Amino acid sequence: MSKVRSRGRATSLPRPAPVGVGRAPWPVRLLILSAAALVCVLSIVFGVIRPGVGDGNELAWLIGHLAALIASGLVWWLAPTSTPAWVMVGYVLAETAYMWAYGVDAGWLWPLLMWISVLPGVVLVWLALAFPAGRLRRGFDRRLVVTATAYLLCSATATLLLRPDYPLDAAHEPSPYAVLANADVAEVLAQVHAGVMGAFAAVVAGVVLLRWARSSGAARQVAFIMPVAFVLWLVIGIVWTLARFGEWPSELRLAVEDLNVLSVAFVPAAYATGLVRMRAIRARAVDLVQTGEMTDTGHDRWDSSVKTVLGDRTARLVWPGSHRPTDGDARGRAMSSVGDADAPLVYIEHDAALLDNPQLLRSVSASLRIMIDNERLTSELRQTLREVSRSRLRIVQAADEARRRAERDLHDGSQQQLFSVALRLRMASDEARAQGQFALSEGLETTIDQLASAIKELRELARGLHPALLAEGGLAPALAELGRRCTVVTRVTVELRDRPKQLIESTVYYFVSECLANVTKYSLATACEVVVRDDADGGLVVTVADDGIGGADPAAGSGLRGLADRIDAVGGSMEVVSPGGHGTVITMTLQG
Repeated sequence: MSKVRSRGRATSLPRPAPVGVGRAPWPVRLLILSAAALVCVLSIVFGVIRPGVGDGNELAWLIGHLAALIASGLVWWLAPTSTPAWVMVGYVLAETAYMWAYGVDAGWLWPLLMWISVLPGVVLVWLALAFPAGRLRRGFDRRLVVTATAYLLCSATATLLLRPDYPLDAAHEPSPYAVLANADVAEVLAQVHAGVMGAFAAVVAGVVLLRWARSSGAARQVAFIMPVAFVLWLVIGIVWTLARFGEWPSELRLAVEDLNVLSVAFVPAAYATGLVRMRAIRARAVDLVQTGEMTDTGHDRWDSSVKTVLGDRTARLVWPGSHRPTDGDARGRAMSSVGDADAPLVYIEHDAALLDNPQLLRSVSASLRIMIDNERLTSELRQTLREVSRSRLRIVQAADEARRRAERDLHDGSQQQLFSVALRLRMASDEARAQGQFALSEGLETTIDQLASAIKELRELARGLHPALLAEGGLAPALAELGRRCTVVTRVTVELRDRPKQLIESTVYYFVSECLANVTKYSLATACEVVVRDDADGGLVVTVADDGIGGADPAAGSGLRGLADRIDAVGGSMEVVSPGGHGTVITMTLQG
């Protein structure tokens, strides 16, 4: 599991909860969202909702609350924890319950509905400070929310005990809970409360904006539009308060009221939009691997790609065992490990703000792990291929050496012994003829002729194993001899500056020998040409061309396939061009 170190403490990146663990199944979530949306719709249908300073903005109210529910559904799907979605659904229901107090004479219930009105403001503050992790990571944020909640509950309870009547509608029944009824004190508390809440909201907006302004590029891309949405909600709320108690024209007041009821969706929509944006950012890690931008070897290239994906120009990779200095324990910095925690493949040093986007870190870590594994496997494959190539070359060299040794053994051993036997038989034949044993002499002569034929075949065999002309004179005379022995008229041209290595000479010789044998057997050609020349890269090129019927296919016979294997083993290549009816051109390229 990926480990991170933030301010000297090792923590773990939270993993998303598996389906069915830690969050409600999707049918249950869909049912909850549908029920909340139905409550909003029925509130309009039955005329319960008549919000604010004027009538006629029920549609704006419905649109704002349904948009907030849609945003909560997206958050429920995208967020690593379901807490923000539950908070948003509760926020919409609390807003609906609060607005009921405006629309109906709820009797004993309206004071409690007014008391609930403290919840939406705290919810929006929590969402703004908890984005995107879905929890308050800073101690200051937790203290701020707890203090605001405690104050609001105390203020609402004091209002419940002191205010005997509904503040905007005399038709509401007196509150049965106002055991300390005092309208003047309640009015003073309401004014103080409005000032305190305005100041508190301004403080929260200032904190959100200040953090966004001071943060790195990585933190700003995580925050996205949340600061703008929260500040816009705050400004609209202040304007609405001024319109509510001021002498504004009714049309302007109604327009402000529409904006105010629509603003209920600003922060939830910003939360959901931010999560969608974060998912798009995470997709960049996959895009980089798919487009090959991170598949090139070279750790500097990987550093640059990680910076691009994370949106953090200060991010870098720290490899285990390296002595590069790291600020992983510095304030505002964090370290995430790639691979096993006990034996990490690499560390990512990054802005601590990215801990709020653990899915992005996991995506980058997974991409890095794939690339590191690919680099390791590619290196192992290349090493294996080098070993295979060396092994094949050793096999070819061993075969050539065995061929030369067999030729020497035949020439120096068996052939000499056969010459000795032939000499003795000649002496025996001459002696038999001198003694008048003509029948015996003729039998010995026949045996001598058969032995001479065997010696000739043995000499041809030895020459085929490793021709003496090749060993003594090089390619020019050896290939010329092959051309003379071919049944098709063959012209041989050898243009080489230096004599090649012995292995290269043997490969060229047997390549030309096999090609000419194929010309004799299959081509029906009338002429053939063999050209051996140096190439521009220091190697040599051998071309065998005929004017026969063409149609040669390396895959159809073992001869050309064997040639291709031998040539590949010594680091060369072979090309066959043989269109039907237009002859055959076989080209071999070898390194010198």
